[in-house]
Amino acid sequence: MRRNILILSLLFSIATVYTQEKVLELPESFSTSYQSSKESYAVPNQENGELMLLLEEKNKFYSYLLNSEYQQQSKITTKTLPSKYRSILGYSINNNIYSIFFSNSRNTKFGVQTFDFGTNSSTSTILDFKIKGEKYVETINYKNQFYLITITKNSSDLNFYTFNKDYQPQKKVVSLQQIEYQNPRDKYHTINAHYLLIADAGGISSSIIEIGKIEAKNPNIIETTSKLTKLYQFNNQLIFSFDYSKKETKLCFIDLDNFQFTYKTFDKPSKEEKGFTGSNSYIYDNKLFQIASSYQKMKFLISDLTSGKLIKEYAIQKEDSITFKNSPIIQEGGVNFFGIANEDRVREMEKTAKFLRKISNSNIGISAYKVNDKYNIVLGGTKEIPSGGVGFAPGFGGGMPITTSSSAILVGFNPTFYGYGGYTSTKSTYINCLFDENFEHQQGDIPKNVFDKINDFEDTLKKPIAKNIFLHNNNIHFSYYDKNDKLYKLYRFKE
Repeated sequence: MRRNILILSLLFSIATVYTQEKVLELPESFSTSYQSSKESYAVPNQENGELMLLLEEKNKFYSYLLNSEYQQQSKITTKTLPSKYRSILGYSINNNIYSIFFSNSRNTKFGVQTFDFGTNSSTSTILDFKIKGEKYVETINYKNQFYLITITKNSSDLNFYTFNKDYQPQKKVVSLQQIEYQNPRDKYHTINAHYLLIADAGGISSSIIEIGKIEAKNPNIIETTSKLTKLYQFNNQLIFSFDYSKKETKLCFIDLDNFQFTYKTFDKPSKEEKGFTGSNSYIYDNKLFQIASSYQKMKFLISDLTSGKLIKEYAIQKEDSITFKNSPIIQEGGVNFFGIANEDRVREMEKTAKFLRKISNSNIGISAYKVNDKYNIVLGGTKEIPSGGVGFAPGFGGGMPITTSSSAILVGFNPTFYGYGGYTSTKSTYINCLFDENFEHQQGDIPKNVFDKINDFEDTLKKPIAKNIFLHNNNIHFSYYDKNDKLYKLYRFKE
């Protein structure tokens, strides 16, 4: 499994105190310790701190309800939905009833598996609900309510579907018409939200929604943040960011309590200064981080998300030394002599010109994460490499299912799991930088983050299976099945 989550090399890391605590052991969690087809999922209750663990084996679900102290309250065993409904979309919770929503591989047909811990019973239902004239975008969860988001074809209308207790759909429509602009290649047509959502990094229309769902409480790698369209959720606020424009970042804010829409734009360096060929942005800690680059130069800006005020700006030319970096220029991934992707390959560079050339010839991205009251900012780019293998890709979003041995999970269900990492056929080049609260550069090594700690812990285990990593009660959790002592174990990592 790929280990370089945000901070690749331990040579440039120092310790951060994260305590790991074993909070649960489940005996007899699976029917056999030898069956390889085992998976596990987590369903956090956002209202009362309870947690549902869902274990899958041989077309059966074993569901456990834990209270806020990780004590087992109930268990339900049931069959899974029919095999074509194996993509997990999300969940809703109503009192003791936990409902898990599934779809087929095309996200056009839907089903729900209900676990009633009040009666210790389970039911499965194929929903009489189909998406017509719309395309699946993503799912979110707010106050234990499941939201299915679609876009009406050839428009800027976002559709938000919720489901009542009888699983009848309720629809809200939010127009993103303000982001539309005239097609520079065709004065008779406009670029709308649907076009932006199905355009790839090169701006070429495809049939697949390309969107990166960001869980900003986690470290995020460039493979995830380099998407030109991203989705963030901060409590009741949903933010779509669009970076296809060379001159500005477009932000769409949607209040999930009343579905009111607001729109902001932030100028990019390329609006006033010529010569930049690629750009992107990232939202973290109520700040907008923007990057623009070319073979000749690079700039990155930090702005206050509320006021729009510029906080700090850094710029380099290809002749300059990068005085604000805290690691070498790192290139990871690529292919070996036989053309096979090698995610463990690591190289170091010295010349700024080569760094600029690499990231400007890639999908550029920027990421930020706070450790020990300092900002670790990663600047770089990533590039897809054609290969014959199938990748386990943390950067996939917008309805692209990641297939396991049994079910598939859409990234929207658990972005933390994919933020942690996995196999991917990419080649990435980046630098790590460290800044204080005022974004003044700080000398020193990059602190380890929580994913580094989990990675170190996982290295001590003997081939754990049915692994899962998820966010619950503002802490990252790691779980797995230990086939040696036949226990399913759950750990909480706290700073």
